[in-house]
Amino acid sequence: MALLDELKADQLAARRVSDRLKADLLTTLIGEATQITTEEFKRGVTEVTDEKVAATVAKFLKNTKLTLENLASERARLLKAGGDGSKLDERTQAAETELAILSSYSPKQMTESELRQAIDDFRAQNPGANVGTIMAHLKASFGGQYDGKAASALARG
Repeated sequence: MALLDELKADQLAARRVSDRLKADLLTTLIGEATQITTEEFKRGVTEVTDEKVAATVAKFLKNTKLTLENLASERARLLKAGGDGSKLDERTQAAETELAILSSYSPKQMTESELRQAIDDFRAQNPGANVGTIMAHLKASFGGQYDGKAASALARG
């Protein structure tokens, strides 16, 4: 089953059981993942691939993690000032739930050793490969399954 079809089926199931948080999150995710920009359309892109859906999930995951970090620092600041953190606790719980939902749709991430091995294997087959060709290979072969910053650091090192 394609990832987009899985999202749509789970969205419908969430609506049926009145899981508003999951249904709303999946609705937004589906909307963003299926949006084809004018530039993409000019390049001939007319359908949504699993890679694009996975990239959208990764973007949502990154934003949710950032939200959790911001909520944690805001909570610490609020408690230091003697304020009540109960509202922030509710928002944090919702963000943690979103993170769990999104994580279930994210492809399995490569470990650092798996990433290093993939880079080393590519370098062995292509001795003159520069960072750009290594990153292009990783994207083509393992798109959405690795941390770009870590891959870039390993490719440079």
